[in-house]
Amino acid sequence: MPRPQKYTDSEIVAAAQALIARGEEINPMRVRMRLGGGNVKRIKTVLAGMPWRPPQGPALAGRLPPALKRELLHLTAEASQEILLLLAKYWAGVPAASTNTIGEENAGPRTHITDLDKSRLVLSEKLALAQSKREETERCMKQVATERDDLARNFGSLQSALRNAEADFRAAQRTIETFERHRREDREQIRDLHKRIEEMIGEIAQLKTKASGAPQRKRPRGAGS
Repeated sequence: MPRPQKYTDSEIVAAAQALIARGEEINPMRVRMRLGGGNVKRIKTVLAGMPWRPPQGPALAGRLPPALKRELLHLTAEASQEILLLLAKYWAGVPAASTNTIGEENAGPRTHITDLDKSRLVLSEKLALAQSKREETERCMKQVATERDDLARNFGSLQSALRNAEADFRAAQRTIETFERHRREDREQIRDLHKRIEEMIGEIAQLKTKASGAPQRKRPRGAGS
């Protein structure tokens, strides 16, 4: 009697699609680790019949800084090479009939693969942190540019206000000079008036003196007798 299948084809496909969504490389071992068990040969058959979809991860990597992108590609290449070497060693030494017990017999490679996944996770966290820092830097730069524009506008307003104040000051200075000139002219006119009044007072005094000191006419003798 054939052994019942532990996982359905739909479950295998769902596990593979979950790995694709995470941008990870797809192979029977990874899908088996995702499921927590299963027949590698059967998983391989199901994956062969799946429509291939490219992972979404490289789109994010394309927006990363060059240094982080190179490090990610380097680690990804190392991880893929290690996995391929481990799988080659395993398939070379294990008969096809023992594929049902591959999880128990391949604990060492699985541990190594898990460590590689952890390393990739750490790298992903670093990339996310770098992305967050870059976005924060861009926000700060935009804020600085906005403040710079505000300062430039305020500086222009201050320059305009200063020019207006200088024009008002010059106008006020001209008004003061005109007022001072008029005051000097008024003082000269007042002095002339005082002088004229004093002259008129002197003339009046002379006239009074002449009028009071004039000799009276004598009446002729015998007149009226």
